[in-house]
Amino acid sequence: MLLLIRRFTKQQGLTNGGAVYSSPRMGRLIGVLLFTVGIAASQPALATAFDVLAGSDYLVAQPGTSFLGVPFNGVAVGPGGSDTVIERLSQVNLGTGAPSSGTTVLLMTQLELMTGTPVNLGLGVGTYFMTLQSNRTAAEGGPGPSSTGSMTINLNNNDDHAPFGIPEGTFSSSLDVFFDVRLGSSTGPIALSQDLVATNSTAFWDANPTPQDFLAPGLKGDVTANLHTNKVQDVDTNDMDFFPEGIFDLTLPGGTIALSAAPTSGVPEPGTIALVGLGLAGLAVIRRRKIEPC
Repeated sequence: MLLLIRRFTKQQGLTNGGAVYSSPRMGRLIGVLLFTVGIAASQPALATAFDVLAGSDYLVAQPGTSFLGVPFNGVAVGPGGSDTVIERLSQVNLGTGAPSSGTTVLLMTQLELMTGTPVNLGLGVGTYFMTLQSNRTAAEGGPGPSSTGSMTINLNNNDDHAPFGIPEGTFSSSLDVFFDVRLGSSTGPIALSQDLVATNSTAFWDANPTPQDFLAPGLKGDVTANLHTNKVQDVDTNDMDFFPEGIFDLTLPGGTIALSAAPTSGVPEPGTIALVGLGLAGLAVIRRRKIEPC
């Protein structure tokens, strides 16, 4: 403010050394500037923007997983021992805070399961593997169709910055999964191919990981990360990560549970330790929060 006044008076020839000569014009200018500054100072701070960042959910199949009436187990081929990975491709804008909701596009990038016991799914008795059609090789005519869907994230409570606090909200999702069932291995001959649509509702999520969660660090915009290390919280934005809680039951039309899964609990990679010191696991989810002992 004083700098602006001094520049104006200098331009008008109203200064002499350090002294400032007064004039009606100068008085009007000072009055206008002081009025403007007073209005700005009286305005409330800009509303904080709440956003769930784009990222990935790393999941592990649990006992009870069943496709086509056959029990399947997870194959730990991904980060943190995951067998299923879902990417949330877009940032979800949740406005000025709870209650609010927003939607993101989903893309399943990994699914690898195997039958728990030898069965016959079309090519004789043996162990069968489930993989994504999008992972077919060129020799198989791949890649096949992508497994995509959408997720609606509800913010019920603003971020409490605590891993064992109240969940920040719930989410619902729908995912169309295109899969192959192969004999003998994840690259074996294809016995059958299908796509199944599954949905979920009222699953819970938290913006903060627990010590048991596998962490994949990255910067904002990295959809392979679940922990974004350059978030700015409680300043001009409140960017949040997304961690599904508990066990997910993926349900098909009619209510049949196809895949039961949970977030991974693998040991963080060295880069994660240095940096920090689905929403769903194939098709849909119903969340049961795990209570940690004190």
